[in-house]
Amino acid sequence: MKFYSVQLKENVEVPDNDLEIVTMKNGRKAARATLEKEGQTLKLFRILGKSDLEKLNA
Repeated sequence: MKFYSVQLKENVEVPDNDLEIVTMKNGRKAARATLEKEGQTLKLFRILGKSDLEKLNA
């Protein structure tokens, strides 16, 4: 799944098995991931739509 990294100012590809699906306070689902890239630890967050949820079976 693609995330946008604000620190690197570029899109970052994260494997689906490294994602954590969380539920926000408003009830929507989101994906959270932590990734090491270029010597930095990136904390990535993305709100999921219906098609993303179906793809991940969450």
